[in-house]
Amino acid sequence: MGRQGRVGAQREAALARGHYVGDANFTPEHLHSMSFQVLQLHAMRPRRVLEVGVGNGFVSTFLRQAGIEVVTADINPGLGADLCAPLDQLPALLAGESFDVVSCCEVLEHIPFEQFGAQLDALRALAPRAFISLPGHFPWLGLAGRLGIHNRFINVALGLRIPCRRRLTDGHYWEIASHWRTRRSALEAAMRERWGAVDSGVFPLHRYHYYFRCGGGAPA
Repeated sequence: MGRQGRVGAQREAALARGHYVGDANFTPEHLHSMSFQVLQLHAMRPRRVLEVGVGNGFVSTFLRQAGIEVVTADINPGLGADLCAPLDQLPALLAGESFDVVSCCEVLEHIPFEQFGAQLDALRALAPRAFISLPGHFPWLGLAGRLGIHNRFINVALGLRIPCRRRLTDGHYWEIASHWRTRRSALEAAMRERWGAVDSGVFPLHRYHYYFRCGGGAPA
């Protein structure tokens, strides 16, 4: 799809742990993304979660401390995941295992889009529900924050997306709306072919990240 930087499974498998715990991970936006994942997964009330893409371990550690059983998988052997394997191999490796939810955040854009359908099939084979997040391509300009009185808050975001074609982030083969095939509606349609319902939105305080909650019925 063009405009990629450095991409490939070999690159992802060789990234040093510092990539996931360095200064760039200590921004309010990045920390919000991880805490929002925890919030969403907790709201799904799972007893057992498979996390594909362990990253720095923030999400899995927090969920385990909350009493949720979490199995982690990643392609990078240096991240200490329970399983070191690509997504498409996990259904065979975990045959006979049962999970309530599979989490796959900021992973699928690191795989060529031609494999997107097959990767969704793998996720659907792993659990009846999924929580997926993906990056958006168009820059966002505006204000995002929390409006509150005492200890009651609501998320507020005012802004718009700027329709300009920028270079893809290193490691990304594609992003939401980086190509007509990767528009949000098309991704949701592909997910609905595997799950009966898909609810999507934008991370409240990090407008670069979109989420998709999949499940809730038989596929159409």
